[in-house]
Amino acid sequence: MAKNNSPADAVKVAEVAPRQGVKVGKPNKIVTSAMRMKTAYPMSGGVTSGTGGNFYSPELSTDFLELPQSIDEQRNFIRFFIKHDPFVNRAMRIRNVLPLSKVRLSRPLARNQELAGKALRFCENWARDIGLLRRLMEIKFEWEALGEVNVFCEDTSPDMPREVREQPIREVSPDGELIEKWEPYPDADDREIAWLKKNYRGWTAVRVLPPEQIHMESFPFTNEKIIELVPDSKTKNVIEKARQGDPQAQRIVASMPAEIVNAILQGGNLPLNTDPDAGSFVHHMSRTLSPYAEHGESALEPCLRTLIFRDKVRQSLTSIASRHMTPYRLIYAEDMDDEQTEALREQVDMALQDPDYSIITNFQVNWEEMGADQRLPDWSWVFDLTDRQMYAGLGVTESLLSGEASYSGDRLNLEIINTEFLLDREMMQDLVEQMFFKPMCKRMGFVEEDEDGYMQVIVPRLTFTRLALRDNSDTFDALFNLYQKGSLDVETIYDLFNLDPVTINEKLQKAFGKLADPNFNEVTRALYGKIGDMLADNTEMAELIAKHLNLKYTKPKESERF
Repeated sequence: MAKNNSPADAVKVAEVAPRQGVKVGKPNKIVTSAMRMKTAYPMSGGVTSGTGGNFYSPELSTDFLELPQSIDEQRNFIRFFIKHDPFVNRAMRIRNVLPLSKVRLSRPLARNQELAGKALRFCENWARDIGLLRRLMEIKFEWEALGEVNVFCEDTSPDMPREVREQPIREVSPDGELIEKWEPYPDADDREIAWLKKNYRGWTAVRVLPPEQIHMESFPFTNEKIIELVPDSKTKNVIEKARQGDPQAQRIVASMPAEIVNAILQGGNLPLNTDPDAGSFVHHMSRTLSPYAEHGESALEPCLRTLIFRDKVRQSLTSIASRHMTPYRLIYAEDMDDEQTEALREQVDMALQDPDYSIITNFQVNWEEMGADQRLPDWSWVFDLTDRQMYAGLGVTESLLSGEASYSGDRLNLEIINTEFLLDREMMQDLVEQMFFKPMCKRMGFVEEDEDGYMQVIVPRLTFTRLALRDNSDTFDALFNLYQKGSLDVETIYDLFNLDPVTINEKLQKAFGKLADPNFNEVTRALYGKIGDMLADNTEMAELIAKHLNLKYTKPKESERF
């Protein structure tokens, strides 16, 4: 017989030896008011007390742990939402594509126009070979998405030999020793420029380095940074395979910079050069307004909490819909006993198995089905609220994402977005002109002395076409009026419609005086009129026409002269 749970039926099994400092028995009552008190010491003096219920900290909330806790986790979150969220994907594409709609190079402002033309042609050839627009889109996307970007410019051009600028002179000293000296040529600069034109082609590659492979340290009171490249496991494996004789790996390793391969073989990080005038270098761009910030701020960082909340709502709705794929059936009738209920259940089960089975009763049966649409909560207000938060965080509008709006309705919003995009263009212009073009033009010798005696590098200007965020009709009318008054060139109007002025001028010159010339018909019409007058005065054409019409032709009388 089983024993009851009473003290009389308890059986002693063992006894724990008493320990020092351990109190057993019924615990004392805890004063909760003492635990809930907290004391604050403000800087202005005095003491402020409050209870724990009024305490607030955004970092100690439960949903704070749902946010990424490290920079690498945050980058993975951002990449996930850009790839899978249609809202974020569309907004990031617009922020990346619109500011860089079309880039052009303009002739630099220089006193020596011949040298300016050479600098322009050199940079145009380099931009075409390197794919400048594509590289700028990659840089802009990384800068917007992750908040910072590390641009690596690789220069694999050979170093200029010393013999180009200097000539060796060997002499014998009075002691009989051979002494070698180097003296510059009288035309050393011209020889250097000739050698560079033959062997130097600018930066051979412009790459965006993965942020996980970059270790950067900045210091106060200086702009200098220490940037190191952390080799990844994939690069280490391909280098190891190349050492073992794999031909495919050897081909890949041969295309890598020798400095990176040597650093990986030595087992350490590779210090990267940050001076563009010293060869291959890396340039760090951070999307932040605080100079002391360790990392840049992504355009998606203010929206991460909203994106996580939207994804949790999506998961909950998906879970509810998955559980209710099969609808619930409610079948009932009034005043049925147990036997009738079982009979009706059997007929319903047979009807569900056989679509042709008919249920026949002599009383009213009510059949109701409840699908997933009736059991899902109405959370449309949640998506409306989060949509407005996303518009504000990403700096876009609904009409900009869908394209279904007029200029007049969103005029103020588009003006704000247009100003922001113009600032992004200025940053891209500064990057290209100062970090890409200027070192190359300086090395090629495109330098002149200004009116103050300072040496200035002749650098082409990077320009963009007009952003198509505003209505072009009013702008076109204003520009056309200025063109008719002689206060504006026609190339500015060409830029408004994304037309190339050089190509249009070449086609107009080619079509001049031919059938494709729009004014050629007027010339032909005027010529036909002159020819008709000459034929009427100097031939018998009028008589032939009158004879053909059975008319009598009378020659006009000649006027008498006094």
